[in-house]
Amino acid sequence: MERNRAYSVLELIGWGKYNFIAFLQCGFVIPKQAWAIFDYWYESMAFIVDGVIEEWDLSTLQAGIIGSFIQIGLLFGSVFWAWVGGKYGRMHAFKTCIIIVSVASILLTVSPNFYVLSVALTILGFGIAGELSLPSTVFYEFCPPSKRFYITLMTLFQGFGAILVSLIAYLVSLFNNTGFHNWRIIVSAGAVVGIISMIFRFFMHETPAFLITQNKQMAADDVLNIISLKNTGKILGKIENSSSLNPNEFTQEEEEETPKQTENIAENVTRLFKPPLLKVTIILSLVYTLVSYSYSGYLYFMPEFLGEFSTSTAYMIILIQQSSGIPGVILGTYLVETRCGRKYTTLIFFILTGLLILIFSFTTSFWFILIASSISYMFIYLAYASMFTIGPESFPTSVRSSGSGVTVLLSRIGGISSPIITGYILELPNGVFLSLLSLCITFCVAGVFVLFLKETRGQKTG
Repeated sequence: MERNRAYSVLELIGWGKYNFIAFLQCGFVIPKQAWAIFDYWYESMAFIVDGVIEEWDLSTLQAGIIGSFIQIGLLFGSVFWAWVGGKYGRMHAFKTCIIIVSVASILLTVSPNFYVLSVALTILGFGIAGELSLPSTVFYEFCPPSKRFYITLMTLFQGFGAILVSLIAYLVSLFNNTGFHNWRIIVSAGAVVGIISMIFRFFMHETPAFLITQNKQMAADDVLNIISLKNTGKILGKIENSSSLNPNEFTQEEEEETPKQTENIAENVTRLFKPPLLKVTIILSLVYTLVSYSYSGYLYFMPEFLGEFSTSTAYMIILIQQSSGIPGVILGTYLVETRCGRKYTTLIFFILTGLLILIFSFTTSFWFILIASSISYMFIYLAYASMFTIGPESFPTSVRSSGSGVTVLLSRIGGISSPIITGYILELPNGVFLSLLSLCITFCVAGVFVLFLKETRGQKTG
């Protein structure tokens, strides 16, 4: 349980400048990073789908097929980045994925047809899979155990990424008088920001917990000293710096681990599908799959759901919807530390989201649609914040990267199928109502499955 000693040293050092910088790097920095990067591109799919329908005169089903390609990339990326993060290090994966995202975004900007666009979206999805699964693991392993509730707050930066792309889309819809279609300008802006973010990413260190699992104690001690110097202005004493430091009770894991950690993907995946981790893996995979299905369909086709409004009005509504996610994340950060905990916060607000989506389908009133859909986005971000806290906390360190990767991988089943199914349903009579009804049901079922997870608030984890 050597990694617990690294967590004990982090707790001894306390929260400080280094942790705050890691928090920003994993979530958001002067440009945007990690979860903000992921959400920028994920949210941009609504504008890409809307744009290609207009530019290439596609049906919603055809546009949905295009939307599924980014999910295919996410599927394969989930496996790849889990393997790289577990075998070669969190930082090796974390730095490489942003390079891939930057290259793919440039290709996406200049895509001349359906086929090149599909390839670009697949590569982009492959890259942003790392931007989704790695940040929580990286920050978790840099964070003092008593401050891990900040993982929930990191979801706030997904909101910033979503707001940024929505704001750009709204401004472009108002002022674009060039010969370029709106979606290409939105994508090119993301490419520029991704390249800037890549520079900041390369100043990060490997996590002490991972280094110790690889028997690189001296390297782990060096990183812990860097953290201590940054936070306190002092280098750790010999005893405090040693990984032989006895872990306190707060950081000790409930489950006994083997002394030598094998971050081998095949072995770790096998462990995930055996007791005691089997139940957690299956339930989290089901929840992630259902939520991915619901959110992808709701997000990708929001311009279609708002089809009776002008493009600029629809994009303004989407901007307000995404802005509503910020208070949701802040409220979620508070609720996960109350008696509601991670479990019931996730459960309650996914169900409420589903109900609001259904209500949204019953009216054409501008103000009613604006208010109902905005509150639904607030609840989505609130529930996501809680879900992304309970997820990594449910796995021990030795399989955390693999566990996060596998659950996200399996969730891509929902993400791939949702744009195609929702696009098809939209072409049916009364398609808007039927598609929103299906999204309502899947959100509610996801909330029910959370009942079977173990509450992790106050749990002794490593």
